[in-house]
Amino acid sequence: MKNILIGFFVLISANSFAQTNIISTNPLAEQILVGNYNPSNYAATTIINHPDSIIKGIENEVNPDSLKAYIIQLTTFKNRNTGADTNSLITGIGAARKWVLNHFQQISATNDNRLITSYLQFDQSICNINQHKNIFAVLPGTDTANHQVILIEGHIDSRCSSVCDTSCIAEGVEDNASGTALVMELARVMSKYTFKNTIVFMATIGEEQGLYGANAFAQYAVNNNIPIEAVLNNDVIGGVICGQTSSPPSCPGLNDIDSTQVRLFSSGSF
Repeated sequence: MKNILIGFFVLISANSFAQTNIISTNPLAEQILVGNYNPSNYAATTIINHPDSIIKGIENEVNPDSLKAYIIQLTTFKNRNTGADTNSLITGIGAARKWVLNHFQQISATNDNRLITSYLQFDQSICNINQHKNIFAVLPGTDTANHQVILIEGHIDSRCSSVCDTSCIAEGVEDNASGTALVMELARVMSKYTFKNTIVFMATIGEEQGLYGANAFAQYAVNNNIPIEAVLNNDVIGGVICGQTSSPPSCPGLNDIDSTQVRLFSSGSF
């Protein structure tokens, strides 16, 4: 009972304040999210919009070597705890999110600058840090008359056994460099295609302390009347042994081995 009470008060002290001042650091990204833009300004040089062509292209272009490289790079930041170092360019959550943002910007530069990048910044006391940032990139859709947003996300933060331990080695390969890597790869592959819906690729923080980064975007969407059509959340996607790297119902059953599917949480419909 004593340990339970200690854990309870640690969580309360780590996350005692509500989220406030939720903003996109790039005003252009916000205008696209609310549907206030001209789609022709973001048209691809070569428009590929037929569903069959898009599906075949994504299947052929997702690269296992790219996914592996992203995951390896994410491990080099050592500790991606939400409360970890935000000043270093080498380690900590700050270095990790700068790297992801830079990756999104590089993708945009090779795709007619169609991918609009930003942080989603919000104030909340989590692990003694008072301001936090999700990383996201927006691919504008062609339909502003019936503007709908699809969110593809995965959390970038990692942890050790203690929820606010920022000095341990927490490479978080499975949980959740795997999901973050897939979000990054889908941004790379999908940015060349043209979609009716606006698509947001997002790496969230604060998941390990209570889904705070995802909640910040949800509240931001409500505050700004951003219509969310569907959410595809990629979390611990590469586990193959049920009960060790994932757990039911996200895998078939205890000790079942499945190396052909990934774990995906979805809300909404297309």
